[in-house]
Amino acid sequence: MTDATPTTESAEAAVRVLRDDHERLLTVVGQCAIAVAAEWDGDSVADRDRVVPPFRRALDGSGALSRLPRALADAVTATGRPMAAPPVAGPPYVVVTGEGVVLRATLGEERLVVLLRAFEVVRGDDGDGDNSGGDGDEPHRYRRIDGVEIEAELV
Repeated sequence: MTDATPTTESAEAAVRVLRDDHERLLTVVGQCAIAVAAEWDGDSVADRDRVVPPFRRALDGSGALSRLPRALADAVTATGRPMAAPPVAGPPYVVVTGEGVVLRATLGEERLVVLLRAFEVVRGDDGDGDNSGGDGDEPHRYRRIDGVEIEAELV
């Protein structure tokens, strides 16, 4: 007996197809993130504008941005569920964020959300000792991670 639910299995199938069938695309996403981080003065930056716009430009210039909708469609197919509309290389289907690229598709009553994480957000310390962030001493910082992590869920 397994603890896996159909929803969990579907999300895992989406991750598998991205890893197996879109390995080159994931490599390019990672290379774009490396190029963005190479422009920083240190290993992290506090300014979101030093992450998101350059990352989007790098993805677009490399051709990865235009290939991400196909990867999303393949991930949806792997879930065994129909997609409401074909995805495009823009919101709400493909969104470049401070953590990486979010791929989203509506599947009936659920939504497949995939994060191709290339950066981590290190939450700033707001001075209250709980590192929850806020209006305090340390801003949030964006840091490049090793590789590209894939997280998927049906919500």
